[in-house]
Amino acid sequence: MHGTATYRDKVNIHLVDLHKSNYIFCKFKIFGLLIQKDLIYCLFLFCINKVYKMTEKILKILIPVDFSVNTINTCKYAVNLINKENTEIHIFHILPDGLMVPDSSFPAGIDTDAFLNTEYLDNLRVSAKNNLAELIGIVKKEVNKSRNINIKVTSSILSGDHEWEIVNICKSFEPTFIVMGTKGEGNKNLLQGSMAKKIMKKVDIPVIAVPEKSKITIPNNILYATNFSEFDYSKIMLIFNILKRFDIKIHVTHFQMHDNIIESQRKMENLKEKLKEQRRDATILFNIVDSKNKNLSLSTFCDEFEIDTISFISYSSNIFHYLFTNEMHKKDFFMLDLPMLALHE
Repeated sequence: MHGTATYRDKVNIHLVDLHKSNYIFCKFKIFGLLIQKDLIYCLFLFCINKVYKMTEKILKILIPVDFSVNTINTCKYAVNLINKENTEIHIFHILPDGLMVPDSSFPAGIDTDAFLNTEYLDNLRVSAKNNLAELIGIVKKEVNKSRNINIKVTSSILSGDHEWEIVNICKSFEPTFIVMGTKGEGNKNLLQGSMAKKIMKKVDIPVIAVPEKSKITIPNNILYATNFSEFDYSKIMLIFNILKRFDIKIHVTHFQMHDNIIESQRKMENLKEKLKEQRRDATILFNIVDSKNKNLSLSTFCDEFEIDTISFISYSSNIFHYLFTNEMHKKDFFMLDLPMLALHE
């Protein structure tokens, strides 16, 4: 059809939309509803593409930062996860409401009680603004390198309790997932492993934790550790969706720590059946590992299969459950210094 290619270029038509519009065009033609076929055809293309753009969900990535050595690595990891043009990255830093400074930091004669140093807090805010501006520049360069043209990068500085501020910003920003480092600057370690573990329990979205020592930038071999939850299928499909930009393999693995191997095998077969389509594509593998020593079994498995990312369901279990069960827990995964993808139960 004369001129159609030019029209398509102008509205940036997706191939799937083009096929759909051709189908609709043919239907209208059958019913004799076309008067100026080129004009009507292009109108369909334009409308379908616009509706697609309006309804397509924005990918939102939230990155809490503390300007530690690991911050740039964490941000680069997040940029690598961008899998669609319509994306917003929000980077934010949290200042404490007050800073308790011990008397040893001041000359003799000053009140020995710790007190709120407002001048130091003001300096912290100025420093944070400068650091954040520099970091935004680095992230935008990484985005440009990835040739993603419609990526919005925003930032903010908040004051308050780190745990609660991260939870609160999730409610307002509504991120698709969080990417955060697992260690922080100085003695306070504001975004250290314990903070990442708390956030994994508090929020109902995926949390990706990037350890300070990790050199992984692109996920390839994913360990999905399962205790045969009813949510396994949906969580595994979520992993494929989050990491769809990459050519990944998911190793669905149960670490057997008791004697009832037959029951575990039955449950694994059921899970295999649910994921038979992914098995045909050779993108998913299943394992049951005898684990008398769970930490040794975990590290050995990761070495053998060159695992570069750990994924698991983050349960909101209490300390008593942790003490009196011998299952894998977040604490075990944090010891591996590999990026982790925690999925809420």
